[in-house]
Amino acid sequence: MTTVYKTEATHSLRALALPLIDKLKWRHHGIGVLQGYVCEGTEPEIRLHIWSKKLLKPGMDQSGDVHDHRFDLVSHVLCGTIDHEEWIPSVANQGDHEMLSLTHARAASDTKFHGPTTAILGCFNVEKKWWSVKEGFSYTLPALSFHRTPLPASPEVVAVTCVEKHNQRENQARLLYPRALAPIMAFGHDIDEDLVKHLVWSAKQKLEWSSRGNG
Repeated sequence: MTTVYKTEATHSLRALALPLIDKLKWRHHGIGVLQGYVCEGTEPEIRLHIWSKKLLKPGMDQSGDVHDHRFDLVSHVLCGTIDHEEWIPSVANQGDHEMLSLTHARAASDTKFHGPTTAILGCFNVEKKWWSVKEGFSYTLPALSFHRTPLPASPEVVAVTCVEKHNQRENQARLLYPRALAPIMAFGHDIDEDLVKHLVWSAKQKLEWSSRGNG
């Protein structure tokens, strides 16, 4: 279950993020986010995320963006607001959702392929819980829990988060999606480098603005 709490170290995390944000190698995840590793192969691993509607693959917010993680997630909102929706599935013979397992994001990004995918037997109903997490707050989500990050309607809105990945496992990732809609895969597309540069610049401006006490 998700927990939300006030972050005591937001100012320090912004100060760490600002000199790094231009130096990271970014990957474009189709749910609407750029992901760049600050620490990789460590415990925990740490990433910066830049969120924007401009990064959302068409149709993915209808089917394909609800996923779980193979690690315990802690996400600190450094600027902007993150909407976080946890989905809690229950087995139901006439359920209107299905699941599949697939290659986790790191491997999928390297190969531009989320396969092989494997259907998980059964149908599921879903209970949804919603949080709106403002800058200066953090949220946690245990491994193997499903969630999505609905993006603001305006493509000009940018948010930045710092994500900690704890106790990473070797599980495959899973998607939870409506039976009536085939899921859109998060990778398999080329990266628009001009868009990446623009959003990194926008995120840096937003971080600097918030660091001056305007957040």
